[in-house]
Amino acid sequence: MQRYISNKFNKKILCILILSIMIYIIFGFIPKLTTKSYAKTYTYSKANSNSLPSNFEKTYPGYKTLLQTLAKAHSKWTFKLYETGLEWETVINNEYVGHRGSPKNLSPSNYPKGWICTICNEKPYDTGSWRCTSRNAIEYMIDPRNSINESDVFQFQELSYSSSKTTSAEKSAIQKMVKGTFINSDACVNAILEAAVKHKVSPYHIVARIIQEQGTKGSTLGLGIKSEGKTYYNVFNIGATGNTSEKIIDNGLARAKKEKWTSLAASIIGGTEFLATNFISLGQNTLYFQKFNVVNKNNLYGNQYMQNVLAAQNEGTSIRSDYKDYGILEGPFTFIIPLYKNMPSKACAKPSNTSVKETGESAYINANGGLKLKDAPNGNTIVLVPKNTKVLITKRATKKINSYYWDRVSTPYGTGYMAREADDGSKTYLVPIKQYKISGSNIIVAPGATIKTISGAKNQSKTFGTGAKITFEGKTYALVILGDVSGDGKITPADYVTVKNKIMGVTSMNTIKQKSADVNRDGKISPADYVSIKNHIMNAKKISI
Repeated sequence: MQRYISNKFNKKILCILILSIMIYIIFGFIPKLTTKSYAKTYTYSKANSNSLPSNFEKTYPGYKTLLQTLAKAHSKWTFKLYETGLEWETVINNEYVGHRGSPKNLSPSNYPKGWICTICNEKPYDTGSWRCTSRNAIEYMIDPRNSINESDVFQFQELSYSSSKTTSAEKSAIQKMVKGTFINSDACVNAILEAAVKHKVSPYHIVARIIQEQGTKGSTLGLGIKSEGKTYYNVFNIGATGNTSEKIIDNGLARAKKEKWTSLAASIIGGTEFLATNFISLGQNTLYFQKFNVVNKNNLYGNQYMQNVLAAQNEGTSIRSDYKDYGILEGPFTFIIPLYKNMPSKACAKPSNTSVKETGESAYINANGGLKLKDAPNGNTIVLVPKNTKVLITKRATKKINSYYWDRVSTPYGTGYMAREADDGSKTYLVPIKQYKISGSNIIVAPGATIKTISGAKNQSKTFGTGAKITFEGKTYALVILGDVSGDGKITPADYVTVKNKIMGVTSMNTIKQKSADVNRDGKISPADYVSIKNHIMNAKKISI
């Protein structure tokens, strides 16, 4: 009997040990797979204003003054400064890709030209109302220093919700937020509060996200679509993608059917679960991190909620306005603000009203099968760029890394770094595109060519236009810019009028101006040259060598 009890006791201990091991595996290992923090975080507030290290301002210039201003005005606000560990240029290179497929960032078509990228020739996306975003605009929007202010800071608000029960004050605030909108009903308010507790998401964020997606009056997917005897709702527009309105709605409806969202309440709760599972629980627990994923190390620069480059800022501004209207702006909010390595010394400037084209040395890819575009010299691959693609070398490397010169380049697929040549110089992967031609005592160049693009050339004239003196390979030549008949370094309507007058015999030209006017270089000045200059000005077809 004693032996039986002993065996039974031993078996019981064994079971406990096995159970303990299982618990350790489940609760000890798995959370490590979904770690939310990967680097050091500094906490700053009005009550804790001396918490930053002495070298913080030197390492991350411009942050501290902005934080001091906000903390002084809002004593209950707390700022968590998160070191991503990522290089600034690496982040921008990875966000500025996809122009030939699906860009990661889009800007409204009616925005100033400085917001629109020139690489893809302003190709329209999503029903034509969007264009791919320029590198300058991406830098401006990603730079946190441009948003640490009263208007834009709420894109950094922490979106997690830890309470097991919502308060009457929160319910009252939500009721005020939905007033006048298509979700103004007890059923929707209750669904929002239930979703907040169940999925650990801020109820204020749920309302703001719905309004951001649907507007106050609701769109087709938010108001419901009847199909097969049922009405389906998709208030968060989950899965609603495509290049036409019909495709967007069809895909959004298909997702609603799959999830069985046959009521607004079901769509709210189910959509919130999607946000929690796919973003917030992975560390993307601010609007900024959902738009620019620099925290989820398993999928950096992927899993980004929207292509709209302004989405996080717009939604943050909207929710701030709501907080102010409902008297909760001075609540104990927490903001998570990212820090990057080697950021510019000053906040990136807002894009101008004119297009900005990067200048540099034009080249084409000479590698069989294509060439890898890297996010840093010898870094991670962003995309494979096909052979014979024209690229722009914006910064030539002067030192080798792992046996290669890694030039910074701008391509139709994004910006980054490419290997120029092999260690022994026997193979060149980026072959310069010739932008000049020597003809007697003249060096003829295409418009846009600069001294830097003509390797070894020096400008001996103050005016860089047709007629300027250029020293090239030890000899001095007269510069001829095709189409720049006036010699001011620009191609304007005055140039093609001059060419037209020459053809009509109204005016005469000296020898060097005639070479500039002979755009197609057939030895004579004809209507074809006049048309070429006009097309260049209208961006219909650029003049080239």
